[in-house]
Amino acid sequence: MPGAQLAPLSALATAPPHLPRGRQVYVIYASGNRSRWAADRLAAAGMDALSVAGGTRGWAGTGRPLATGSTPGTA
Repeated sequence: MPGAQLAPLSALATAPPHLPRGRQVYVIYASGNRSRWAADRLAAAGMDALSVAGGTRGWAGTGRPLATGSTPGTA
């Protein structure tokens, strides 16, 4: 998704990513199961976080924009 931040699940338990406070954030992983878990953890930490139903496949299946290429810092 354009503008998305990479946040491995392992980081959510120990060092949640820097996310904007006071606005809703959408959590998305490949299928939706991990995003539900992650959104729950972020919500428990006080974030207004929602899981994207169906994950990346669900997002793409509705015709929403996708970004391709490498993610900074993951190479």
